[in-house]
Amino acid sequence: MTKLGLVGPVALRRAVLLALMLSAYTALGKRKDDVVVMKNGDKFTGEIKSLENGELSFKASYMKDDVHLDWREVEALQSKDTFIVGLSDGKRVTGFIARGANSDKNGNYFNIIAEGTAVDVPPSDVIAIGQREVSFRNQLTGSISYGFSFASGNNALNSSLGADVAFRTTKNSVQLATSSQFNSQTGAENTNRVTFDSEYARMLTNQWLAAGLFSLLKSNQQDLQLRSTYGGGVGRRLVQTDRTSVTLIGGAAYSHESYVTQPGSEPIRSNAESLLGVTFSTFRFKTLNINSHTFLFPSLSDPGRLRLSSQSNLRIELVRNFYWNFQVYENYDTRPPVNAPKNDLGLTTSVGWTF
Repeated sequence: MTKLGLVGPVALRRAVLLALMLSAYTALGKRKDDVVVMKNGDKFTGEIKSLENGELSFKASYMKDDVHLDWREVEALQSKDTFIVGLSDGKRVTGFIARGANSDKNGNYFNIIAEGTAVDVPPSDVIAIGQREVSFRNQLTGSISYGFSFASGNNALNSSLGADVAFRTTKNSVQLATSSQFNSQTGAENTNRVTFDSEYARMLTNQWLAAGLFSLLKSNQQDLQLRSTYGGGVGRRLVQTDRTSVTLIGGAAYSHESYVTQPGSEPIRSNAESLLGVTFSTFRFKTLNINSHTFLFPSLSDPGRLRLSSQSNLRIELVRNFYWNFQVYENYDTRPPVNAPKNDLGLTTSVGWTF
């Protein structure tokens, strides 16, 4: 009886403690009463997820998946949570957010209340909104795509696979991407091409950033068994709007190359290089997404040699989270160290899914 009598109060205390912990966790969790009003009068109540590329991601309790709203069609917005807001001038402000009409101003306004002070900016200057405290998984964005074609006349087969993932915080961003192309045809040698690219950037000021990159390339077309490139430098954002971004990067790089062995040539090469690059992206709501990366590597250890690495993607949305992708890639070398083609140019089409 005594033991049974003690179990009850102990279990009750534990249950109360667990309930308090759950209540505290719920209180600290993301609110679900954000309000968004569209210009056509539609009103949504739920959770603001993010703003990126002119798309406001939002989810209500009755929605199975997030919906993407055109930022330019949003009339009013209200949230009692704090967000990290990115502006077109490169600034990032953390605070409560609201958007609406104000008779004292021309048109709409976007209000950020941070540490007791209010900041008013035009909605067009707001290029990104991110939740202040989210899990690592929720901060990941990416895609995966696959393309395949076959022609019976010459038994030509083409296969392409690509994937990318990105992680972004207030000042840092990491992007990883990989791709693989395989081609076979009767009477011709099979070719394949494999790439891996990683980029890291840290904002130093509103416009300036420090960048690092690492890439791997295997290309039968250029008799290249493997090229690894390590680089770093500084960059400046020339254009930054809610839908378009242009960044220039300059620095230095080191590459290590392994070619197919040929008589009278050195299959292993190491190079010190300078680095010049430009990245470009633009987005049109419900229409297309274009992004491009182009890097030049003028050789320092082999004067006169110049390498170019470029990749551009055009994405057109088909249905929810699924898209058609058209990719153009090129690797050009003015003076390969072995007797191999200077150019490795390719076009691929595929169907992909974003997350």
